[in-house]
Amino acid sequence: MSISIQGHPLNRAFPLFLAAFFAAAPLAVTGNDAVAVYQAQRLMVSQRYPEAAARTRAVLRGNPENIDAVFTLAMIEQTKILDYESYAIDGQRFLILADSLLKILENRQPGLTGADSLRCLFYRANILGGIGVVHAKRGAWLDGARNGLASQNLYKQIKRIDPGHLGADLGLGVFDYYFGTSMKWVPFVASGNVERGLAAIERSLNAPFPFNHGAKSAYCWILIDRKQFQKADSLALAALAETPNSTIFLRVRALAALLSENYETALKLGRELAAASEARSPVNWSDLMMSHYIMASSHENLGQRAEALAAAEKALDMPIPDAFRRMPHVRDHIRFLTRVRDRR
Repeated sequence: MSISIQGHPLNRAFPLFLAAFFAAAPLAVTGNDAVAVYQAQRLMVSQRYPEAAARTRAVLRGNPENIDAVFTLAMIEQTKILDYESYAIDGQRFLILADSLLKILENRQPGLTGADSLRCLFYRANILGGIGVVHAKRGAWLDGARNGLASQNLYKQIKRIDPGHLGADLGLGVFDYYFGTSMKWVPFVASGNVERGLAAIERSLNAPFPFNHGAKSAYCWILIDRKQFQKADSLALAALAETPNSTIFLRVRALAALLSENYETALKLGRELAAASEARSPVNWSDLMMSHYIMASSHENLGQRAEALAAAEKALDMPIPDAFRRMPHVRDHIRFLTRVRDRR
């Protein structure tokens, strides 16, 4: 996403399909493995990815073909990459892992029936969507579109079997929305329908955990995109009541405050986002640079030049790893902060 604030570009590669990555079909939590998978999903939503992955891999060591654990492992890795926006750093490793997990599900599908078969189909659709997003974020747009289209075909198959399936609604809705806006140029994909996509995503907001969490994340960014900043803030605030200190929703609130010119609130939320991002292990440099962009920009708009300079200098003195410096949106934040510093 590219947002212009008084001439300064804010390129935030917001997660186009984040909702789908969270959209695990609700598990009937019975048995040790099911409980462990559910706990892993709770850890994932809390952004505790190493712990979530370790718990999921423990299940897979005992039962390598557990479809819920197979999908959850893919979902954790997808979510982590989207959270850190580390497509260039971790994308290739994810693509290899996702392909291997997808093959497990494809091999399991013929032996499953009823609800298990439908759930496996849904998991396959999600992983294909994840593969498509990572390809697109790494610049392979046609590969991304092909996998996205394959994902949508599976979602449509699910809807024919179960018309009330909210997971498929969300996957189809996000696809409709973004192909109806920013991806119209893709030659072999029919144009999406923005309003139809929005309606489908809105229906998904009341789905069970963790589906609802992902739907809120996706919808927040759509609201930002549509300049409905107060609505985005309200939804993010409600999500934070369930997942306190989540940088996923803190960054929505901080950005919404800045874009709605509520600069004092943006400063407060920017500080919270900076503290939460810096405290994570590893540090989330994408969010940390965004937080300093928000703080420096807010200070400037309030006429607080000394404070804006201090925010810029503090960010520019940080030991940002080269791999993160090369990320387009981080690079844009650094350029803006450099201009602030140089306007002494």
